[in-house]
Amino acid sequence: MVKNILLTGSGGFIGKNLKEYLSDKYNLFCPRSYELDLRDFKSVKDFFDNNEIDFIIHCATTGGVRGCEDPDTCEEDNIKMLQNLLEVKNNDVRILTFGSGAAYAKDRNLHKVKESQIGEVIPKDLYGKSKMRIAQLTLSREDVLCLNIFACYGKYEKESRFPSYAIIQNLKSEPIVINQNVIFDYLYITDLCKIAEQFIKHWPKNKVINLTPTNSISLFEISEIVNKISGYKSQICFKNPGMNYEYTGDNTVLLQEIPDFKFTSLEEGLSQLYYHCKNLLNEVF
Repeated sequence: MVKNILLTGSGGFIGKNLKEYLSDKYNLFCPRSYELDLRDFKSVKDFFDNNEIDFIIHCATTGGVRGCEDPDTCEEDNIKMLQNLLEVKNNDVRILTFGSGAAYAKDRNLHKVKESQIGEVIPKDLYGKSKMRIAQLTLSREDVLCLNIFACYGKYEKESRFPSYAIIQNLKSEPIVINQNVIFDYLYITDLCKIAEQFIKHWPKNKVINLTPTNSISLFEISEIVNKISGYKSQICFKNPGMNYEYTGDNTVLLQEIPDFKFTSLEEGLSQLYYHCKNLLNEVF
């Protein structure tokens, strides 16, 4: 039975939500990077020598920030963090780690790509390469699960992330400016937490799984839903015409593992995020 969980990256969007969601169900260890340097073997070994860990949820990562160049050590650091955890943990301790659609090489059109396609095209960016290698490593082990996220939204995301950005612009009665329209697979953060908990309790047969909803959506459609929720119709503008590369993943494997899973609709998820952002803005003003 899992009692003690090490949650890495608990200060980030995914980690913060998982910490909140799981805190009343498990004993969580949530060291920050300045308390536990996952790139340093001795630091990781000392932590495991002093703490009893039954399960690991590995959210910590470097690179992959939109609009920013990956650090030169991004690929090496992401691989090293996982390798150190694998080396020091007990054999019966499992690791749930989060991958990315970037593993499929996102500088091209990705339409409902399948897990079997990882490695067919090598990503050009260091972050994507690291996520591809981690997914490939996962396939060779029984104690690691890699959940590939394409897009995720919800409370605690950065205000620059599109769903929150669109909502905030609407709340300020300002235009929603889209660089270029794109189709994404946007997963609501609560769904991610529910799926993670399911796999803590019931380890899946598949070791690399796309964590994507069934229905994809464009940035324009998200903006329209925000306008509908609000009742105020923000102008929706595009800097560039046409569509950018699609970024979606096939979720057949996920639904084989959890066949009765019900995804939160974009309308419901965006509505919850809308009122979360509204409350934050009210606190500021």
